Amino acid sequence: MKKSNLIKFSAAALTFLGISATGVKPVKGPVQAASKRIKVISKQYVTVWTNYQSGRHVATHLKKGSSHFVYQTAKDSMGNLWYRIGKKEWVMAKYFSQVKTAKQAVKAEKAKKAKTAKKTKQTVKTTARSAASLVASWSAPMGSKARAKAVVALAKKQVGKAYVEGSKGPNAFDNASLVAYVYKQAAGVNTGSSTQTQVKKGIAVDPKSKTGFTEGDLLFWGSKNKPYNVAIYVGDGKYVTAAGEQQGVVQASLSTYFWPSRARRVL
Repeated sequence: MKKSNLIKFSAAALTFLGISATGVKPVKGPVQAASKRIKVISKQYVTVWTNYQSGRHVATHLKKGSSHFVYQTAKDSMGNLWYRIGKKEWVMAKYFSQVKTAKQAVKAEKAKKAKTAKKTKQTVKTTARSAASLVASWSAPMGSKARAKAVVALAKKQVGKAYVEGSKGPNAFDNASLVAYVYKQAAGVNTGSSTQTQVKKGIAVDPKSKTGFTEGDLLFWGSKNKPYNVAIYVGDGKYVTAAGEQQGVVQASLSTYFWPSRARRVL
């Protein structure tokens, strides 16, 4: 018998016996309904095994992206999860992800939208409370602690933002624009947009005074008319300033090595 005829005969014989030419017995259909649908997510292909414990691999390989139904789940002696996708076809679960049905996808999308709406609503409420607090500080009389507290709170919220020369906020500042932004937003006070203007606002405070600085005071470094840096005193020996491109907006502690040369009380 010719070799080609022998191959055809062998394949036909295997088919007659209920075994495919690949060595895998055709699945007539699982005895139980599929519990879920899965999809190959890793590797170029996934090997199929005859058993999840000590089976041998069969001549079937699942390509990446292909989807299959799961009819049974089990764990081997090592604790690995396996899926049965055919009569005697087992695959390791770690190479698959679950495919969502249309109903599940719609449910997930609704849940996502509901979560986003809730978050947006909460943000609006928080913003409204913050705005109400700032407006309340504007109506407070000059010299009151309410305005100073509002200035300090807003100044601290800017810590971590970038330093950009000439930027006016709210995402980046230089030292003068930081002061201008915080005082305008928190207390409704116009300090001007330059250190030369700001050093003339309010009343002078002796930087060497025993009573010290008050929350909201402006601190200056440099000459009397042209200071090179300005900061907002936030209490406890600390101040907030836009320090430079490498540091951005920071909160720092007063030091005898870097003590301010001027101070002004604007509130």
